[in-house]
Amino acid sequence: MLFNCSKKHRMSGRLLPCLMLFIAALSSSGFTVMAKRMEINSRLTKPLYVAVSSGGSFDSEDGVDKKRRKLIPSLTGWYSNLLDTHEVATKSVSTGILTVVGDICAQVLGEYLKHGNILTTSLDKLRMLAFFCDGTFCTGPLLHYVYKLYEHVYPINGGGDGKSNPDSLKRAFVHVLFDNFVMIGAYISLMMLSTALVEGRYKSIPHEFKYDLVPNIKASYKASALGLMWLQLISFYWLPTNLRVLAVNFIDIIWVVVMSFVTHLHRH
Repeated sequence: MLFNCSKKHRMSGRLLPCLMLFIAALSSSGFTVMAKRMEINSRLTKPLYVAVSSGGSFDSEDGVDKKRRKLIPSLTGWYSNLLDTHEVATKSVSTGILTVVGDICAQVLGEYLKHGNILTTSLDKLRMLAFFCDGTFCTGPLLHYVYKLYEHVYPINGGGDGKSNPDSLKRAFVHVLFDNFVMIGAYISLMMLSTALVEGRYKSIPHEFKYDLVPNIKASYKASALGLMWLQLISFYWLPTNLRVLAVNFIDIIWVVVMSFVTHLHRH
């Protein structure tokens, strides 16, 4: 049963404040992490960076004993090895999987707001497939090459290697600003187009781009300013380039929830 227009606005109005509060909570914890990060001794952070970027192994020249190796989860080493051998494919598939997680959350939330519980209907598998295809074949590869381009044009010196100079933070902030307020139009357009095609809603594409694109971009701006961009800033400043896509994927689960929910309110 389709929602009428007023009910759609009421539902989106109930969703966004809850998500914004959650984002704000994540952001406040993120600032705490950033403050602590600025105080960490480079002697301790350098081995951690080396381990992550080299698949979880430490060089004996760093003087790190065996006990510190336990700080690096085996999953990190496995993922880093995949990045070494199949970088674009690994980032793309991980983007697809985490994008599906965001869509599942959006579907469950939509059912809760619609019926008052989360178990009334099964998940829309075609919709999940659409978001997996978007993440794997569109957004994931795009993020890989865009972040490489950012680093090539305006590198974040010292990002992730234990240094904490102000120039690195400024450069990371420029990356994040451009990504959240310039490139976001391309990300949202690609998401709307690819998911509509996979779901067979190609006839609604002109209508969606005419009436939904700008509101979606505005909603993304709000989500970014209230918290997501600050978490992304921490990840860009802290992590090496090859791990930034994965970090943004986790952060953007909330973003996908918002975009998926709002887009499918109006998609018939």
